[in-house]
Amino acid sequence: MKKVRRIVLALLVLLISTLLFAAGQAETSTKPVVLKISIAETSTDIKADILKDLVSEVEGTTNGRIKFEIYYSNELGSLADVTEQMVMGGNILAGTSGDFYATYGSPDIMATALQYALPTPDAVQKFNDSPLFRKMADDIEKASGLKMLCMNWAAAPRSVMSTRPINSVADLKSLKIRVPGAAAASFFQALGSATESMPFSEIYTAMSQGVLQACEAPLSTLYSYSLHEVAKNIYLSEHSLAPSCWAMSAAIFNKLTPEDQKTLQDAMNKYGKIFTQKGLETQASYRQKMEDAGVKFIKPSAQDVETLKMAGKASFAMFPNMSAGLFDQISAIIY
Repeated sequence: MKKVRRIVLALLVLLISTLLFAAGQAETSTKPVVLKISIAETSTDIKADILKDLVSEVEGTTNGRIKFEIYYSNELGSLADVTEQMVMGGNILAGTSGDFYATYGSPDIMATALQYALPTPDAVQKFNDSPLFRKMADDIEKASGLKMLCMNWAAAPRSVMSTRPINSVADLKSLKIRVPGAAAASFFQALGSATESMPFSEIYTAMSQGVLQACEAPLSTLYSYSLHEVAKNIYLSEHSLAPSCWAMSAAIFNKLTPEDQKTLQDAMNKYGKIFTQKGLETQASYRQKMEDAGVKFIKPSAQDVETLKMAGKASFAMFPNMSAGLFDQISAIIY
């Protein structure tokens, strides 16, 4: 009888152990993937509001299997630092212009950041959906382990804000202007400007101290950083929509179920379109706010616009690592 009891007890212990182990495995398998979203903009920027909606949708659709933390104003480091963290497998989701990814496996992705290469929101979306962009994304993933989710987060047109009046293209010569990367640098250098590189959060101080004379960004970003307090001139060059290419670690992306991968990628594309439209809709209101603060707006002449476009096209020749005929390939996609 005692032997039977011992056998029953042993079986009960085994059963309980098995159930506990299974519970532990279930808990481990359902542990959410947490992605830290890094953006250069402040928490009051349009992009911040759009991202909050995206977070709510993805977390809800995946029942919390994907969760997010949003970090503003480059809190996680510069764009270059954040990209390196993603390459090393960091749980970060970040979007920036294509020139930052050109050295990670696809020199051709530089073209998405060149000025006037993708001149309209429709052009940006067409290229986002094209086999050519998918090839660029695949090349980057194979070379560096970065998963490119989309590149259709087109900001409102970028213009130049300065501490001195810019009445024509000629006034850009010798202007000390902050630029976000190599693509914008090549464009403004072709126009005679002296380009500087620094985090956007440092521009206010640099301009107020006279170290910097100008910067370029959408009106919403310029306003959210209060730059209208230190610079009172805007030249409406509208030289770029600066579409953001959103990326994350491919290793982390591949840990998601196929269903959750699709949910995340679809949401990134969906809210890219929403972000682009929202930026266009709010242009007038931000201009009014800045004019109320004493900012003067100058519209380029038709001749100046042609000069700006020519400088944009000429930028392709300044990056010899890109494929020959790339400008024509892109034109065939978007027109």
